[in-house]
Amino acid sequence: MRFRSVASIIIMLCLSVPLFAQDANRGTATATIKGKTVSIDYGRPSLKGRDMLAKAPVGMVWRLGMNKPTVIETTGDLVVAGKELKAGKYSLWAKKAGEDSWILAFHPEVPGWGVPVKTEGYVAELPLKSEKATDAAEQLTISLADSQGKGTVKIHWGTALLTGAFDVK
Repeated sequence: MRFRSVASIIIMLCLSVPLFAQDANRGTATATIKGKTVSIDYGRPSLKGRDMLAKAPVGMVWRLGMNKPTVIETTGDLVVAGKELKAGKYSLWAKKAGEDSWILAFHPEVPGWGVPVKTEGYVAELPLKSEKATDAAEQLTISLADSQGKGTVKIHWGTALLTGAFDVK
């Protein structure tokens, strides 16, 4: 009887290791803006010698991260490119709008792992400024900050740095 209990524990541990490994490749960015909390949960793929953002074709939509969709959650209403978004959760998608321009698209549905890319139904689209970073980031890194009462999002991968600003009510 004791052998079965030990064997059961070993099997459960072996099955849960991949789940812990996936969490190791997740990142969270959080900021308090006007007393409201805004956070982004995202996967952190590595470049491994590739230049993924530069190779993306114009018009491509990317789930912005890896594995599970990237999700923004806010306790306050947001104003994104003139559109008001109620407090809650939204999935984030990156659209390559031009050779050197990207858009951060907010979708009201937060799909599960492996769901196809959302190419329509966005409730807001934030134009992102594209520039070359002074340093390279091997893993995708997203950061949020309070910039004089506005939220600033930065997406850094390789030498690409994409930035945009939104308001919090």
